[in-house]
Amino acid sequence: MMRDTMKLSDYFSDRDIVIDKKFSTLGYVDSNINDTLAYCDTLVYLEKANANENIRCLITRPDIADKALSDKGVVVSVSPRNAFYRLHLLLLEEKNYGLQFEYGIGENCSIHPSASVSKRAKIGNNVTIAEKVIIKDGVSVGDNTFIDAGAVIGCEGLLFMKDGENVIFIRHAGGVRIGKNVTLLSQATIVRSVHPGFLTVIGDNSIIGISSNIGHDAQIGKNCLISSNCVIARRAKLGDGVWVGPSATIREQASIGPNSQIKLGSVVIEDVKANESVSGNFALNHPMHLRHYVKKKLDSHK
Repeated sequence: MMRDTMKLSDYFSDRDIVIDKKFSTLGYVDSNINDTLAYCDTLVYLEKANANENIRCLITRPDIADKALSDKGVVVSVSPRNAFYRLHLLLLEEKNYGLQFEYGIGENCSIHPSASVSKRAKIGNNVTIAEKVIIKDGVSVGDNTFIDAGAVIGCEGLLFMKDGENVIFIRHAGGVRIGKNVTLLSQATIVRSVHPGFLTVIGDNSIIGISSNIGHDAQIGKNCLISSNCVIARRAKLGDGVWVGPSATIREQASIGPNSQIKLGSVVIEDVKANESVSGNFALNHPMHLRHYVKKKLDSHK
């Protein structure tokens, strides 16, 4: 996935290291990759890191560092997130930090001459790539997928940190996995993941509508339909069979249960249960929302 194991002492000063241990990748506190280094800027996240055996090292605040388990490597910082992403940016300068997989283009593909397909992407069999599509490093596209004009897959997304008054953009190191039989319509944008161990995913048989934006680390299940002009923010998770109406927005890290429906123009700020239908800004249970709407209309005519 990336370079061989590193030690905290390779990158942090002795005064900031509580326990020096090795790690092999960067990630979140819920990482499923062995020997991950994560950051924990609150006690809640520190407890999650403690409970996850894949977290080998962590960066946390001095006032809660003593709560870390003794088998974890620990670095202290008054700004754990900034320290973590400074290391992330440093590792990006090393050519062997990032995704490692077999690249190439499969059989019976139709790729328009104006399309740009990275040599560090993997394209399956029977894939159609239309005019001016851009497919960047670290993208894997499954068999029988159709990508219409102007779609962009594997681009950078909005991620930053503040250093005093300065805003610093954080480049991404991960990738995108597009399943089989997926349809990406014109101008759809799929952002690459931040870390190489956790990809942005579009599940098999899903459709992404015109000008919709899928944020970094988002997980779109199988057989999902995302209509035009939608925003699915970072780390949002959509179960299988989810339907998202035009111009809907789903906030970061929201969990949308299987076979649920997000109605036109909804702004979803909370998790949605399986088979539930929500609508409105902010989105509520759709039948409840309709009852409120009808009551309001009736009251206005009294």
